[in-house]
Amino acid sequence: MARVFLINPSMDVSSGFGEYHKLMEPMPCIGLAYLASSCQKAGHEVFVLDNFVDNKTFEDIAESVKSFEADVVGISMLTPTASSTEALGCFIKEKLPSVKVVFGNLHASLFAKDLINNGACDAVVHGEGEIVFPKLVEALVNNGNVSKVHGITYKRGDEIVSTEMCEPINDLDTLPYPAWDLFPWRAYTFLPFVTVAKPCLAIMGSRGCPFRCKFCALGYMGNLVRKRSPESIANEIEWLVKKFGIRHVGFVDPIFPLDKKHAIATCRAIRAKNISENWWWTCETRVDIIDKEICREMKLARCKRILFGIESGVNEILAGIGKQYNTDDVRRGVAAAKAAGLEISAFFMLGLPGETKETAEQTIDFALSLDIDFAKFAITIPLPGSELYDDLVKQGKMLEKEWKKFTTFNPRPDSLPYVPNGMTGEELLRLHRLANLKFYLRLKIIFRHLFLIRSIGMKSMFNGAMLILKQLLKDGK
Repeated sequence: MARVFLINPSMDVSSGFGEYHKLMEPMPCIGLAYLASSCQKAGHEVFVLDNFVDNKTFEDIAESVKSFEADVVGISMLTPTASSTEALGCFIKEKLPSVKVVFGNLHASLFAKDLINNGACDAVVHGEGEIVFPKLVEALVNNGNVSKVHGITYKRGDEIVSTEMCEPINDLDTLPYPAWDLFPWRAYTFLPFVTVAKPCLAIMGSRGCPFRCKFCALGYMGNLVRKRSPESIANEIEWLVKKFGIRHVGFVDPIFPLDKKHAIATCRAIRAKNISENWWWTCETRVDIIDKEICREMKLARCKRILFGIESGVNEILAGIGKQYNTDDVRRGVAAAKAAGLEISAFFMLGLPGETKETAEQTIDFALSLDIDFAKFAITIPLPGSELYDDLVKQGKMLEKEWKKFTTFNPRPDSLPYVPNGMTGEELLRLHRLANLKFYLRLKIIFRHLFLIRSIGMKSMFNGAMLILKQLLKDGK
């Protein structure tokens, strides 16, 4: 048995998100929760630090690792937190040289050799970590043969070695439930346009995505689609509601549901549980997957809000990023969800390749024309692992490896990682503010949020109102 210390690292939200930082709150980190339960299943002792909640200094983190007498520290690494996470790994290795540091998640997989060469970690886990990481822990602690662990990169002498990739987990039902009891789950929420009630926690219904949107980096982690059985999903929802008192279960799948048969079967399995009625669920899917029947079944199964990644209101731009649907499909999908009584959040990206001031304004006008309840407008950030990022790096159009700038609410116009030809960072930010103002300062939207939806807490509503007021004054100068 080993002692494993898992960390969800924090980031400087005020620097990374600027005027939007007060809307950023800790969210359920389900990947780390699955890793924790998988380590427990393998017989390891586990401690979890969610530093987005605790906000400890490097010194305090190292002291906690020492107090726990950890053998291995596992740290999740995403692009916006990559620089600070690398620094944390270096700090722990310097202060506690006997402790092994392992990184995981998408960004770590992409830059594994650099991270190991820079002394930030001893190994990187690639792909799904639930099988790989516990085996790596066992090998590291008991002087086992690390080279026999599939799906890792590590240093052997002066050489950086990557082992053969581990086979994907085909039966997701065999995974233990996430170990939420090790996390400060009562502090979690989702973003304001997602959250419908508190407390809330996340659930995974599937892995993989059959689509190839050029801006998405998830394909790097594997495109093989696997779905949990409807019964397994329903059982976990019941467990979340009954054990933790969860009132909002949020699906974190890139697309859920993925098809009509699984959608309807899952909804009926949830309904068959007869779970008490003081809870709801949300999910994100594509406008060209759902129809009136699916939406009706989702509503009956207590789906409250559906999220659509619409991205653009211009067909040429949609085609350019590989969305495989057009604005007519968007209107049909939105109409189907609205007819079933579902609330709708829609995501839009400003500054995609080919974007101009005119096309951005078309997207804003398109968002205003849809009967949706929330709109999240984000500036395009090509993330490592995506086709878009690779293409732009080859073309010399990216601020490569300045990771703290890779947030969709980057507040500084001169430091955006990517700006389309013919546009400026300042113009993009102005269009972003314009989109928020035009969407949320409409009487019907104000009325809807004050008297009908009423899911945004007073704190978030106040912060949102102050943000819009600041943007209004800024554009009025």
